[in-house]
Amino acid sequence: MGGKRFRYVVGLLAGVALLFALAKFVNVADTIDSFVGYPWERLPLILFVSLAYYLLKAARWHYFLNVLGVRLSRRRSLLLYLAGQWFAFTPAGEFVRAYLLTGYGYSFSQGSAAVTVQVVFDLLSLAIVGSIAIARFPELAVLVLPFTAIFGSAVLVYAYWPLLTKRKRPQALAPRAGGLPLKRRSGFNEYSRQLLDWKPMLVGMALAVATVLVGAAVLCEVSRGFEIGLGLDGAAYVYSISQLVGALSMLPHGLGAIEGSSVALFNYASPGVDTARAASAVVLFRLCTVGWSMVLGGLSMVLLRTSLAGTRAKSQVASGH
Repeated sequence: MGGKRFRYVVGLLAGVALLFALAKFVNVADTIDSFVGYPWERLPLILFVSLAYYLLKAARWHYFLNVLGVRLSRRRSLLLYLAGQWFAFTPAGEFVRAYLLTGYGYSFSQGSAAVTVQVVFDLLSLAIVGSIAIARFPELAVLVLPFTAIFGSAVLVYAYWPLLTKRKRPQALAPRAGGLPLKRRSGFNEYSRQLLDWKPMLVGMALAVATVLVGAAVLCEVSRGFEIGLGLDGAAYVYSISQLVGALSMLPHGLGAIEGSSVALFNYASPGVDTARAASAVVLFRLCTVGWSMVLGGLSMVLLRTSLAGTRAKSQVASGH
């Protein structure tokens, strides 16, 4: 635990250092002026589209839970997913959802498998959208295309490893086998492979790509307010590549890495763009996504404790627990 905290603090400090380094190349005064002059009447629409982004992710989460035999009402599943956003900047914050799921009688292996596969699909969908956008913006093709091919192949090899090694593919697992919890590692692997079967993979990837496009739409809408002619294709390019850079940086929520790479990518997608306006767009975009998600997470944490969350769990209700 101490090692994880140390790496988290080091990562956070590295992210802050990147932000300070970025500030050397951006006129901070012009950025503030550009930010203050933003047409704030556009903000409700931006927040609504950003909400749609998280609702799509929550819908995929609910679908994955159903595949794994987890029966929660849609409202409770939605609130549980959003509640995880409250811990966005904590170490392994994504896995808070798996911990919250154990409160409903399900194993941590089930929740952690759903969380992990979601992250994998997020990365793969970003790589796919980024690879498609490369057709118009080929500058980073030498990096993006190999990553997409290697990462996609690795996911398929992991998913179908039992078949490749001529072992019988395991059947779907129940939440408990014979009343006893599965071994943590084997349970996680089997649950993950259930989610990587062909049908969950197609559904999950379709929702993941749709989520990336909605995220790009948020960036596009923010940019329009700063009079940056980015377009949805340019926004998809900036969004997908910068999010990949942030994820691979291993910094908390890509802090510093996403901001720095986004400003640089703006110059490729929209040549001649004012750097101060680009920096302002990135800051507002991050506030309307990560910042907004933490607000939604806090509200969801409160609502989970009320009757507005619906029934606790279908399996528990049916059994009388």
